[in-house]
Amino acid sequence: MRSLLLSALLLATPLWAQAAWQLSEDQSSVNYVSTKNNAVGEINTFGKVSGAIDAQESRVVIDLSSVDTGIDIRNERMQKMLFETEAFGEAVVTVPLGEEALSDLAVGELRRDTTTLSLTLHGETLELPADMQVVRLDESTLLIHSVSPVIVSAGDFGLGEGVEALREVAGLSSISSAVPVTFSLVFTQ
Repeated sequence: MRSLLLSALLLATPLWAQAAWQLSEDQSSVNYVSTKNNAVGEINTFGKVSGAIDAQESRVVIDLSSVDTGIDIRNERMQKMLFETEAFGEAVVTVPLGEEALSDLAVGELRRDTTTLSLTLHGETLELPADMQVVRLDESTLLIHSVSPVIVSAGDFGLGEGVEALREVAGLSSISSAVPVTFSLVFTQ
């Protein structure tokens, strides 16, 4: 009976969550910089990220309701007016960088990779260029981080109206519709 229950749980778990490499949420970060009134830049982050590396790809899931701008009312507005988290609660990033490609990376070795990542956000999926480094910190820890920011344009993901709504409610002259996104992701076995 116990093995039957365990088998049922494994079948109910997404394959990416069963992978050998799991994202360490408390050691990882995904950040972006927003610019308002053409002059004021602010660093924002997401508090909840999860993910895994399987044989073929790395996958990161960002909980959009965990957006942290440093101001509670702005967090709420971002969730409701921009991300529409009740309908689109997650952003999903996949990169064709899996265990097979990383298996020969020695402890302490750093590998730079310019690739294309797939971002699913607000019901749209686009391919974006990404320049990143992978470092095997020890036998059971990998660090994948951006070398340069990934530029995400709101209009490409149907978020333009949300940006405009935020601008209006905040009484701003402008909010940048493209944001640079950086990441530092730690995966452990």
